[in-house]
Amino acid sequence: MRRPLIAFSLLLALPTLAQQSTPRELLAQERDAVKEVPIPEKIPAPAEREPPPAVRILVDERTGDRIEEYRVNGRLHMVKVTPRRGPPYYLLDTNGDGRLDSKDGEGPVRPVYWVVYQWD
Repeated sequence: MRRPLIAFSLLLALPTLAQQSTPRELLAQERDAVKEVPIPEKIPAPAEREPPPAVRILVDERTGDRIEEYRVNGRLHMVKVTPRRGPPYYLLDTNGDGRLDSKDGEGPVRPVYWVVYQWD
């Protein structure tokens, strides 16, 4: 019973083997399928795209906290607060209006961002 079944399955597989292309035909098809890709426009270097943020550093004499304001084109982008004791935290302007963001509906509380993990 097994031999006729194996012979029949091989008989069914023969037409598919006959239809397969030779390696030369496959290479010719790949060459025909390759199209010329246009050269992309010059991408400006990071220095040309946007100037680096201007940093203004303030040190609070009473508490010893260091406050760094990062501004791009004169607009406040981020504030990094490094307390005398404790880890630094960040206040961000996420929508670009020049004001540090607070979540709507939660009162005057502003979100504080902590660095959880950092790598080089």
